[in-house]
Amino acid sequence: MAEQPVFWLGSGPGKSKDKTSEAPEAERYEPALRDACKDCGYEVDDYVAAQGGFGGWLVHLERDGLQYRLFWSGKTNRLSLESAHSGGGWNKVAANDVEDEGLPVFVEAVKILLGKSNDSNNLNSRDKADG
Repeated sequence: MAEQPVFWLGSGPGKSKDKTSEAPEAERYEPALRDACKDCGYEVDDYVAAQGGFGGWLVHLERDGLQYRLFWSGKTNRLSLESAHSGGGWNKVAANDVEDEGLPVFVEAVKILLGKSNDSNNLNSRDKADG
C-alpha cells in the first residue's frame, strides 16, 4: 500500500492560524515505530499521524498474508492491535493503556503488544466464528 497523507481532525491542511507550528509529534515517531513493527515480523503498509488536540497514530500491517492495524488513541491513551475480518471490519487481538510519555515508551509498548500477538496460535480464530 502506498504512503498516505496525514489526516486532520477538525480542520484541514493549510487552515491553521499558527503558521509556526511544527509537524505533530506522532508524525516524527514514524521511523522508529516502523522499525519496531518490522522487528516483530510485520510488514508496514502505511503510517498515518493525526493532527488535533489529542493526536494519535495508525499503522496498517501485514503478516503471513493477514492484514492488521495498530493504533494509539491520544484521547483514550489506548494502544490497540486488530486483525482484518474476512467479511469486513476488525477483530480485536490485543490492547494496552499507554500514556504519551514519548517515543521510547511507544516503541516498547508496540513491541510488547505485537509480541503478545505472536504468542497466539490463530489470530483470526474469531473470524470463523463471526462468519
